[in-house]
Amino acid sequence: MKIYDQHLHSNFSFDSEENIENYFISNENNIVTTEHMDVANPVTGKNDFPDYPSYDKKIRELNEKYNNRAYKGIEIGFFPEKEEETLKYLDGKTYALKLLSVHHNGKFDFMDDIVTTLPVDQVLDDYFNRMIQALESHVSANVLAHFDYALRKLDVTPEQLDSYAKKYLDKIIHLTVGKEMSLELNAKSMYLYGNEKLYSYMVEKYIGLGGRLFTLGSDAHSLDQYGNKFDKMREFLLKYKISEVAEYTNDLKMRPLR
Repeated sequence: MKIYDQHLHSNFSFDSEENIENYFISNENNIVTTEHMDVANPVTGKNDFPDYPSYDKKIRELNEKYNNRAYKGIEIGFFPEKEEETLKYLDGKTYALKLLSVHHNGKFDFMDDIVTTLPVDQVLDDYFNRMIQALESHVSANVLAHFDYALRKLDVTPEQLDSYAKKYLDKIIHLTVGKEMSLELNAKSMYLYGNEKLYSYMVEKYIGLGGRLFTLGSDAHSLDQYGNKFDKMREFLLKYKISEVAEYTNDLKMRPLR
């Protein structure tokens, strides 16, 4: 199976030290890194924006060296209180792939340990409301990334998720489908954090509400994580009679899973 990894970080992200060129040395696939952009990041206490001029220059150099296999991408960590700053940063910049995600609420990251001390409904109300605001914002994107990010540290069953968040998830799916965005299957969420059953719940709901576009993302921050668990995610989608995944390399291409 050829790897179409649509969620990947390098040393152009604040939390990765992986030399971007290593991804090209290790395989012959197209590579699009989705570098972190997080406004008012509580983890670092500042805005974390990729150095676009340096990134753009490096991608051009890699394309010369590796037969035009390099593409620019970004993971937009949306924070509604700072939408204008987000739009200002993105203005005039070009990307082959834009992921849309929610990582924090300005006070803490949704993977900080504090989330385990708070009522689950409080965490999910905050998180999914922010996701809806992201999808309703003026920020354009191709993919909704790791819908379950705030659930990674929580012990929540599909039945509990339905009870807590059905009203939010229905709206999130309608917005995602309406914007012709893909839903990401995130390998870390599904297999490192054990949320495969939550993805089953979400995928069934997504398909039932008209969703057809999916991407596979390792969420790699180092080379050893690249393309991780893609065979399992492939089999997961085939169970739902999904035979293609989306690849964004400047335009949308549908790639066969078989």
